[in-house]
Amino acid sequence: MTLSVFDAAEDSPRAEALVCEGQRLSFRALAERVHARCDELTVLGVVGETPVGLIADASLAMFETLYALFALGVPVVPLHPRLTAPERQTLLELAGARTSLDPSQATPSPPPVTTPWLHSQIPAERTLCLVATSGSTGAPKLAQLSRRAFSALASADAERVPPQSADRALLCLPLSHVGGLSVVIRSLFARRCCVVFQPRTGRLLDAVPELSELLVSERISLLSLVPPVLARLLRAAPDIAQRAPLRAVLLGGQACSEQLFGEARERAIPVLTSYGLTEACSQVSTLALSARAAAPVNKGVVGVGFPLPGVELRVVRGLLQVRGPTLFSGYARGSSPFDEDGFFGTGDRAELDPGRGLFVLGRASELVVSGGENIDPVEVEHALLACGGLSAAAVFGIPDNEFGARLAAAFEPEDPEDFDERALFAALDQRLARYKQPRAVCLFEVLPRLASGKLDLKEIRREAMARLRPADRPRRR
Repeated sequence: MTLSVFDAAEDSPRAEALVCEGQRLSFRALAERVHARCDELTVLGVVGETPVGLIADASLAMFETLYALFALGVPVVPLHPRLTAPERQTLLELAGARTSLDPSQATPSPPPVTTPWLHSQIPAERTLCLVATSGSTGAPKLAQLSRRAFSALASADAERVPPQSADRALLCLPLSHVGGLSVVIRSLFARRCCVVFQPRTGRLLDAVPELSELLVSERISLLSLVPPVLARLLRAAPDIAQRAPLRAVLLGGQACSEQLFGEARERAIPVLTSYGLTEACSQVSTLALSARAAAPVNKGVVGVGFPLPGVELRVVRGLLQVRGPTLFSGYARGSSPFDEDGFFGTGDRAELDPGRGLFVLGRASELVVSGGENIDPVEVEHALLACGGLSAAAVFGIPDNEFGARLAAAFEPEDPEDFDERALFAALDQRLARYKQPRAVCLFEVLPRLASGKLDLKEIRREAMARLRPADRPRRR
């Protein structure tokens, strides 16, 4: 298989390829539209290896342009639609891009052309996409992801979750991030239909009822989500596994708690916990489809199974390193990020058990050292959620003159009017030592989130710092 829509049209001409903006396109119909876009882009001088920015608004015109750039071998810089003009310009300059394309300004797709389809032999090492890393601080970084790396990911993913002819994948993650891009690319590689979900509200987390109905009406079998969206889906549609033909729900973006995994399993949802990062085309390690019922747990965090075929892992001084064919080529305008053995340091704390697989315990930069004790915010978050009464929680460190740092937490109660903070901390006493418990708290009606539904920790911290107060904890007897 290849990453060419024209090859896909020859392999599976009548198979449904894309459902977007109310239109259903077969691979042949999609290829005809993409061919016309290729002609337009060539006239505009969009050719060669110079990157081009693309505002990733998930419209049909955008998909036509994206597949056309893939076919022409032009590296793509996907840009979030909500970025400001200066933010876009920073990424374009970093990538060395001379122009950007706005699908909202594109003309309607021209009629089908009769000239032969494009079947260019594009070098495997050429960059397919330059994607902004989601977890970086300070100046942004662009990971250069080659065609070879994405092809290796698609092949490895097909081994972990063997494709079926009736598979239909739902795209509900932002295309400016590698998670959304990988759904599109894996679907193209496997010659399966990609159904695009664009919430009417603009926020995925607010559109879960709408999402659940689409899972049923479009007969979705493959789904990629972050844990907060899965939690909402379980509440909005507890019987979704009986109504939609879900075969694999890839769960990533942040650690999955034992409580959430157990609830999903009880409701027969085939959750596959996963760990990945932009620099590895979105996936590094994923729970095997056949092993989903026996996920191991460490410190309240569900394991993510074993690395994808061809991917090597090692833990050095508590930090995870990755090597393999799905890795990026490097950062745009940056020095080599690989060590002498070709391993890339992820900056994530992890434990690797030969018998139980990989456990990712959070970013090393997020570890809080208070009074000489190392405190893992992820462990505390999962303990808080297990106590009940909270929809979401974010834990972080704040400066303290005496202890160096203290723990703070932002809460999103399930029922703000009935929330009992003292009862929450009484329950937490049964799960965590006092030194691991938050000393300051801030209540939110709704915690800030990214477009994917993942908690926006930077914004949460910024808003919470102005409203933190001492936690209402019961006195010890």
